[in-house]
Amino acid sequence: MESVIIGIDLGGTNLRIGAVTSDNEMIAPFVLKSSIVADAEKPVEKICEIIADYSEKNRIRKIEAISIGVPSSVENDKETVICTTNIRNRAGEVVFSHMNVAKDIKERFHVPVFINNDVNNILLYDIMANGLEEQKVVVGIYIGTGVGASVVIDGKPLEGKDGAELDLGHIPYFGGTISCSCGKVGCCECYASGWRLQEIRKEFYPETQIQDMFTLHKEEKPLKEFIQACANVYAIMATIFNPNTMVVGGGVMEMADFPREEFEAAVNQNTGTDVMSYGFDYLYSKGDVGKGVIGAAIFARKRLKDKRSDT
Repeated sequence: MESVIIGIDLGGTNLRIGAVTSDNEMIAPFVLKSSIVADAEKPVEKICEIIADYSEKNRIRKIEAISIGVPSSVENDKETVICTTNIRNRAGEVVFSHMNVAKDIKERFHVPVFINNDVNNILLYDIMANGLEEQKVVVGIYIGTGVGASVVIDGKPLEGKDGAELDLGHIPYFGGTISCSCGKVGCCECYASGWRLQEIRKEFYPETQIQDMFTLHKEEKPLKEFIQACANVYAIMATIFNPNTMVVGGGVMEMADFPREEFEAAVNQNTGTDVMSYGFDYLYSKGDVGKGVIGAAIFARKRLKDKRSDT
């Protein structure tokens, strides 16, 4: 077997792992619960065990790099996780906070190890899968349980001073009064997220399954207000970045009968006039469960290429 990159998508619920070839084919994907890591006495050591077991069972001998996507900001060293608020142990404590997760994994496997925000990885996958590499500005917003965002400019993901950029779910929603899990009040995740959709279901439609919300209720006021809230998030980013393409993704946007035309009309209406005089394309991310794993490998190859260019 040729050398591969081990890609891992470590989410709040599931951990996905796979070996990714040079042509971005995923071999032997495997899924397990993230709680196996979160509840371990030594979480990074548990990740190492998972990688070792996976490699042994699938007879993977040539590992070029290991690349992990996490649901949080990551410092610009692409090794240190800032705070994974959605990955907590049984005591409710955050598992990874300002922790260099890559260090011990590198020492165990003697290969380069990269840690990246999971949404950054997913956008890299969507860019590759849809041939958007030559576009100047691509903005991806993924509304699942929370809100994640990534921006790629001239082929490079946008990085802030420390790596804490684009925490879009926690920008203030003007006039918002709902308490957020982050400790603030009125974050946009409180109004435009899968969490909020569940709250709407419980309050107005307790007999409806979450997957049927748009099918049964998209013409009713609670859902129309929810769609407007989601559109506002995209309109803010479109106005700021003047993108070629706006990638729309995440579990909410991929639900059955999500009203795309109504959503796009609301985004266009709320986006700044100057940007809308040029417009932008919409691309809907497909619900491929392997895209976080493959995206992690794409990110690793970019970093390896950059390192070779610097030497």
